[in-house]
Amino acid sequence: MTVASTVAVESRTVPGSSNVRRKLLGLQVLRFVAAFAVVLFHIGSGFQIEFGFKSNIFAFGASGVDIFFVISGFIIAYTTDEAKGAWQFCRRRLVRIVPLYWTLTAGIVVIALMKPGLLNSTVVSGETILKSLFFIPFEKLDGSIQPLLFLGWSLNYEMFFYAIYAACIAAGLRGPLPPSMFIVILVAADQFIQSENVAWRFYTNPLILEFVFGILLYLAYVHGTKIFVGRTWLMLAIFGATIAIRQMMPGLPWLLANGIPAVLLTAAALSWSPTRTRAITFLVLLGDASYSLYLSHPYVIQLASKLLPHHSGLMAQGLAAIVACALSIAVSIVLYTMIERPAQSLFNGSAGRRQASSTPRKTENHI
Repeated sequence: MTVASTVAVESRTVPGSSNVRRKLLGLQVLRFVAAFAVVLFHIGSGFQIEFGFKSNIFAFGASGVDIFFVISGFIIAYTTDEAKGAWQFCRRRLVRIVPLYWTLTAGIVVIALMKPGLLNSTVVSGETILKSLFFIPFEKLDGSIQPLLFLGWSLNYEMFFYAIYAACIAAGLRGPLPPSMFIVILVAADQFIQSENVAWRFYTNPLILEFVFGILLYLAYVHGTKIFVGRTWLMLAIFGATIAIRQMMPGLPWLLANGIPAVLLTAAALSWSPTRTRAITFLVLLGDASYSLYLSHPYVIQLASKLLPHHSGLMAQGLAAIVACALSIAVSIVLYTMIERPAQSLFNGSAGRRQASSTPRKTENHI
């Protein structure tokens, strides 16, 4: 999945809203829900492989990536200040993504040196390391287009989306519509330009339109904020109806079957303004750590599935799944505290100090 949205939910002035500094707590909680859904999906798929289950009982968790992409499209449009320039935009995105991703990718390289049999179809070489670190799609031996840290496939989409957004800012194309139009044209072009190039096949996947869905949701939100107020249960009901329709029509394209419900669930989160109780504060913390949870949980799940004997019963497997979930969450909080937050403070703080030092200080004699 995310695909984690990799952008923390920030405050910003909302046009047409009386609440000038609106903190989107509901959206932050949804980030954790999406990441945890992906955790469940990989527990199901991992146990399916290790213990021979006929199906993945948590298959629904794959849609967590769709939620992340929609949230990402919304948040990038919601928080981006084009006046600060393309480099400022790129720097903040890189600081948010790279430190943790490179750290966990390095972990894969270490595993390759010590226990290469654990990596299945993953081949670690100079080329695959460089392509993984710099978000260049490549095809593995099994035909999948994934980096060494396999969940990084969603980050390749995220970084591509950021690159498009930054290019539009650099070209003076303000607002979220120009990058949206570029993405739509790119996906449409695949219908006329047939190519076996890995990058072309990867970046013209209709899945990338989910960023556009998020941007459209942003436009609806800022131009019709009152529509979202008090509509949480209504939007959840519509979300439930779309899930029921999806069950009755299993042949729907992925974009419709998962993208539209992701939009509705994100809209429900936007319309939810919870009070900051202790429980909500903790859930917001988990939302802050959702990127760490998304990227790191395969390590924990792999360990749990390998340590559990193949002849173990359902009760032992269920207990192992619960422990894996709890441990994955604990590890994510540690990684967020030890890597993510310090890296952002270090790099963003250094940039802020440089910007402040380059700005003339006002004194009594300064005109």
